[in-house]
Amino acid sequence: MHQLWGELDRRLLIKLGTAGLAALSLPGAALANMAQGFTHGVASGEPGANSVLLWTRYAAANDSALTVELSESADFGRVAGGGSVIAEGERDHCAKIVVDGLQPGRWYFYRFIAPDGTRSVTGRTRTLPTGPTSAFTIALFSCSNLPFGWFNAYAHAAARNDIDLVAHVGDYLYEYKVGDYPALKDALPGRDIQPTQEIVALADYRLRYAAYRSDPDLQRLHQLFPVIAQWDDHEFANDVWKGGAENHNEGEGEWRA
Repeated sequence: MHQLWGELDRRLLIKLGTAGLAALSLPGAALANMAQGFTHGVASGEPGANSVLLWTRYAAANDSALTVELSESADFGRVAGGGSVIAEGERDHCAKIVVDGLQPGRWYFYRFIAPDGTRSVTGRTRTLPTGPTSAFTIALFSCSNLPFGWFNAYAHAAARNDIDLVAHVGDYLYEYKVGDYPALKDALPGRDIQPTQEIVALADYRLRYAAYRSDPDLQRLHQLFPVIAQWDDHEFANDVWKGGAENHNEGEGEWRA
């Protein structure tokens, strides 16, 4: 199993590396909107002892029924679970499914298969253990502002073999318009975000998430580990409190709404 994963791992790295080079030449959101098929890689989260949530995005002209396969081996010699899920256009072609009936404390491999037989990259995830556990390692992340620099911390974590779970405690992305934070002089070339204005509407959020998810290190982190993520203030607006936020104004709508 380890040898198979090693061989598969190299192929996946090449694929993600190619996607990363493309992302350098186009803004991430523009690249994602132009692309068809599995545009954002795969991800898993909300792990339990016997279940895990699997996620992907499959862009096509119409809603697409995806087949989900999960196995204890990278060659999918025996499918241990799965199902089917629809990637709906009205949900930005995103699809997620909870697979249950799994064993505690196990690594699993998973993939999505499109109607035409196209397969997503192979993801890896892990269920939570039960009872006494000798070791359990959590990687912790926060405050990930794409224009400020590269997501090298994600890459370092993805290269390790002792991580069981990733937790992101918020500010997974930032809501500011281009030039606010960071200032234009401090923004790293090639780390473009879209839309250029502050994100408020649903379409704005989809574009901003697409820009972030074009990053190959972010994709790889989600590909290799289950991630538990929670919101902080920048998923909405800076310095949020019950009556408003530091950078919320009336032109953006009523804060209560």
